[in-house]
Amino acid sequence: MNKTPSPNESQQMLKWLNQNRKMLLDLYKNQYIAYNANGLIAHSENLHEVIELAEASKQIFAIYLVPRRSASIQILPIRFRTVTRHDWQPNYHVKLKHRDIEISATMLVDSGAELSLISFKVGQDLGYALADAESKLLAETIGGRVEYVLRNVEMTIDEHSFIAAVAWLQTNTGGEQLLLGREVVFDKFNIEFRQADEQIIFTWRGDN
Repeated sequence: MNKTPSPNESQQMLKWLNQNRKMLLDLYKNQYIAYNANGLIAHSENLHEVIELAEASKQIFAIYLVPRRSASIQILPIRFRTVTRHDWQPNYHVKLKHRDIEISATMLVDSGAELSLISFKVGQDLGYALADAESKLLAETIGGRVEYVLRNVEMTIDEHSFIAAVAWLQTNTGGEQLLLGREVVFDKFNIEFRQADEQIIFTWRGDN
């Protein structure tokens, strides 16, 4: 099982991800990558293969699903072309666990999203499936409607674990970014964005 990175290790890993995001979009579209502060460890469209290769390396790592394309506005959050020189995304490492499948995922912290969101592919690879005759829900986005279903997932942020609902997309939108939304998460933590320092600080509030 992958060791949880320390806050400093996590910060350095996210810095590497932000600095190399354009390269990843060019070379590894729609692939999972395992990475750390030293660089890329493994990549594949198969999540289990990436995890196996990364664990064999005996290094600390996190998983990131590289989007199919950039500048997508098919689903929130809206992405604009960069108009400032500070090109930074507020990503954070979150462990997602469903039954015996666990990944250290890279998620975009989005205070505008009511629910956390995972793509169709990530949900499949975590082992989710539709129940017989299960109804899909509809969400309105910038690009139109998308279908989703609700699932519970065990999240771990900075060694604090809890259950939260996620919207599992049933529509292949091309925007594969995982979102960390407000539901449950923002009740469990005080969250501070420090864009100038390219840092997010999660302070645990507990179960009260």
